[in-house]
Amino acid sequence: MKNNGRYSIWLIPSGGVYNKLHDLIFQLSKKYFTSNFEPHVTLIGGLIGAEENILSKTSQLAAIAKPFAIRLTRVEYLDEERRCLFIKAEETDDLINANLRAREIFNQLQAPKYIPHLSLMYGNFSPEIKEKIIAEMGKNFNINFEVKSLYLFSTYGEPKDWHRVKEFALK
Repeated sequence: MKNNGRYSIWLIPSGGVYNKLHDLIFQLSKKYFTSNFEPHVTLIGGLIGAEENILSKTSQLAAIAKPFAIRLTRVEYLDEERRCLFIKAEETDDLINANLRAREIFNQLQAPKYIPHLSLMYGNFSPEIKEKIIAEMGKNFNINFEVKSLYLFSTYGEPKDWHRVKEFALK
């Protein structure tokens, strides 16, 4: 049995949307010397436990979840390392319900409010730098992608150490 780890369930775009967002994240990471990571909307994070248990619960979630669409809208930022600069995801019933089901299965109903987003950059930067980046790339996005799978990621350590554990196709 593996030791307890730290996991997250991600919703990852595919095809051209993946490529466009991956390139944007990569360019920002190079220009501002920050972590590079896969484009994703976290469905639920901070899952701590034995990998077998997390895999079992993720499989349970995938069995009841149906494919749905995500719409990425506008760039925002917070004074937080992991939400330094991100594209807000529209809070659709499908997305909010998927998060709620995940919270129920992983017994995280007390977790902070879900703010669906796709991070573009991690780090600690001044609002002036973030506003400059937004001015250069534009504030409004209208990107849609289909969620057809849940991706369980090990998110222990730094972003460079994160890795995909398993993909769970939705039916």
